[in-house]
Amino acid sequence: MLMIATKSGLAQCRLCGTSHHWLGDHLAECHDLTVEAYLAQHPGAETCSAELVASYESTSKKRRKAAEASGLAIDFAGVSFPVDMSVPAMACLPMPTHYAVPMNGPLARDVQDVVVAVKRCRSVWVWGAPGTGKDAVFSALCAMTRRPSLLFTVVQGADITSWKFTRSFDAQGTKWEEGVLLKALRDGYLTPDGRRVPYLIVLSDFDRATRQQAEELRQILDSIQGRISGPTGEIYSVLPGTTIVATANSSGAGDTTGRCISANPIDASILDRFERKIRFHSMDPKDEEPVVRAKFPLLSGKMPEAIKTMMRATHAVREAAEKEEVYCEWSHRTVCAWAGAAEDILEIIPGKVTLSALLKRAARVVLDGLPDADTRESVKRIMDPHIKGGMVNEGNTSHIDADTSLTDW
Repeated sequence: MLMIATKSGLAQCRLCGTSHHWLGDHLAECHDLTVEAYLAQHPGAETCSAELVASYESTSKKRRKAAEASGLAIDFAGVSFPVDMSVPAMACLPMPTHYAVPMNGPLARDVQDVVVAVKRCRSVWVWGAPGTGKDAVFSALCAMTRRPSLLFTVVQGADITSWKFTRSFDAQGTKWEEGVLLKALRDGYLTPDGRRVPYLIVLSDFDRATRQQAEELRQILDSIQGRISGPTGEIYSVLPGTTIVATANSSGAGDTTGRCISANPIDASILDRFERKIRFHSMDPKDEEPVVRAKFPLLSGKMPEAIKTMMRATHAVREAAEKEEVYCEWSHRTVCAWAGAAEDILEIIPGKVTLSALLKRAARVVLDGLPDADTRESVKRIMDPHIKGGMVNEGNTSHIDADTSLTDW
């Protein structure tokens, strides 16, 4: 052990300036140095007496640097996955804030079926209404299992070819630069110990692709068959285990719901390349409520019933949309916008406000975004029975509580 003889009995590390009773432990844990190596670098440092070393070793255990974690596994939607700690978090898609694996309703089964497909390295087409967690499930899974992963978003008119390669010019003429996606498909992620780990590739908003972009995506999807073409026609092998998934708002047939979803028809021969096609349903209120509470703690704390009331109204609107009684989307993002507006009002505007008045005023931030007046009125009527005081002011309004400082709502 190494110690500087001071009145305090503390030894100062000459590498980082921190003080410790037993500097030897600090050197091993923080600087990966032995006492001998440290003394060779700093010959003027003092060591404690042999008697003190013997006393310490007789009463203490030597602490060594912890071994690298191995054999770790997690349960994700009922499916066990190993955790590869040799892959850094920065090589994976980020963990979504407040993400929770759905445990109730159809979405729980949807997620589990997707997770099973990923476990088997199957290519998957995941589609559903906006805000159902299509991209989030892959981000969460990769973040929690340390699966190297990349997300590419299809933007209409963008150059998808650059994902594979780009053309440049120099004094020698034309040359080709390999793109991020090509390298990922072919080489995988190289860990510090020299292993190549296959990527999970997410192609987000796939059904927004134009016809020209879809043809580029067709070539990328050939990688599902284990090959990818280069800029001059050469064929590269794809690292085995590489998984390609696509997310979309539609099944690939365009917007067949009349809900104003931005979706283009996708060639059947492209869709046929996906081994699994799974639709995501809306989140069950039992799963969604705790997530919304976590995102909006001030609203949840000041008005505990607000979010529960919003969940009842949300469930009713979604059921009506599913039955095509109303043509709109009421996604998790919509709920968060509603809750966020309510929390802002509580925090910014002074004065007492009732629950019904708060929810009614906050709801305008989503209702005003619906496509037309008839849809807005229909949604209000669906929400009306679930909010005390109602969303629709007509007929006998004596039941409406006007105890609020914000009466012009």
